[in-house]
Amino acid sequence: IDCIDYRIIELLAQRAEYVEQAAHYKSSLEEVKAEQRVINMFEQRNEWASSFNMDAKLIESIFQSIINHFINKETEIFHEQS
Repeated sequence: IDCIDYRIIELLAQRAEYVEQAAHYKSSLEEVKAEQRVINMFEQRNEWASSFNMDAKLIESIFQSIINHFINKETEIFHEQS
């Protein structure tokens, strides 16, 4: 379990790097928030959860936290660039 948790954290760090890079290409707060993209992401993650017989509510909760965190981070970067 520890190895799996380590890998999850490692992947989140990798995701953070990609998000930070992407943030530099956003030209508006609407692009940062990307509401339709978020809706599409939740739909896809729900499908993935289903394919692994995972509780969709658990996966939604986890990704809600991840997405909110990174939208906040992108917003900070956007304001620093402006």
